[in-house]
Amino acid sequence: MYWTPLSGGDGDYMKAMVDKFNGSQKEVQVEMLNFPAGEYYTKLRTAIASKQGPDVAIAHTSKLPELIPANAMESLDDAAAEAGVDWSTFNPNILNALVSEGKHMAIPLDTHAQIMFYNKKILRDAGLLDANDKPNIPPGPDGFLKYLEDIKAKVPADVMPFATTSGGNQPFWAWWGLYSQMGGQLIGDDGKAAFNNDKGLQALELLETMIKKELWPMNIKNGGEIFNSGKAALSFNGVWYVGVTEKVPDLEFGVMPVPKIYDKPAVWGDSHTLFVPTQAKEDNAKLVGAVKFANWLADNGSMWAQAGHVPSKPAALESAEFKALPYRADYVELASYVSYLPNHEKTFAIGEALKANFTLMTNGQATAKDVLAQAEKEANDLLAK
Repeated sequence: MYWTPLSGGDGDYMKAMVDKFNGSQKEVQVEMLNFPAGEYYTKLRTAIASKQGPDVAIAHTSKLPELIPANAMESLDDAAAEAGVDWSTFNPNILNALVSEGKHMAIPLDTHAQIMFYNKKILRDAGLLDANDKPNIPPGPDGFLKYLEDIKAKVPADVMPFATTSGGNQPFWAWWGLYSQMGGQLIGDDGKAAFNNDKGLQALELLETMIKKELWPMNIKNGGEIFNSGKAALSFNGVWYVGVTEKVPDLEFGVMPVPKIYDKPAVWGDSHTLFVPTQAKEDNAKLVGAVKFANWLADNGSMWAQAGHVPSKPAALESAEFKALPYRADYVELASYVSYLPNHEKTFAIGEALKANFTLMTNGQATAKDVLAQAEKEANDLLAK
């Protein structure tokens, strides 16, 4: 039994992969059960606690730190050796995020990160694309702001320079990527929150300035829909939105990694991984079969890339199937510098506190300085428990 939290196209693509795997051999047969994402982890934790969990399940890299301390998952190294898994075939940046105390706890299927969408027609008409039809953004935060200001000055009044959803995940992901470009940390070596500092504030104030200058309008409920309607020049969104946008008729767009605005390339990202929940009774044959299945999915990452995700195995990027997909090659480089949140059991809760506070800023209810200080207090309260 294989549990997943995949919605929309992701679920369809995964179902097709499971069917192909089942048809490719007779040794291991997989039955997939898909749950709504909002209730998935609650159901998963409850099932594992009662020793009635699935044989293999998807978990995001960001959720593994909550599962590992609860002894909810098996180390995969012994089973992987028996299943013939070669860890060197995975992108090391993606794989290393899944190592705990020297042990591989899951097999990564992908990385999915925040990227930048851009409307080619709008920017070309404004003279803001280079000879390769890509945004010619000047370097540094001032250069990025100037580019947005140039867009605002040169496009019709009903076109937003930058349209990204104002609340929840997107502002937090944008901030984490920018902060990571400066080498920022979420939790310090002393076990306390480490983000309320000059770098953290600098990254957040860039977003605040975009809002104050009306380059990024407030109260955007769905930035992707605005971009896909042709009413935005730029938008940050997840790679999974490529599959939605490419279906929009007559929308001339491009995608690229979030620009390097500060010291080094970095973007927020997460991964779908496959792990083996702790079972009431050990069954080595099922364990090895689960690992073989997970490794097969990673080997066939070109199928999964149809959903927009970047495969975890570089070899998949060289396949004819992957190369035939439009847009995907324009952002695969980020797999080597995607910035994962730290492997700490309080990371997810801290992220939720940051998201709630950042939404106050993006809606004009509080300043960047104030929300960062409040988020630090809430994070330290969480870390002290």
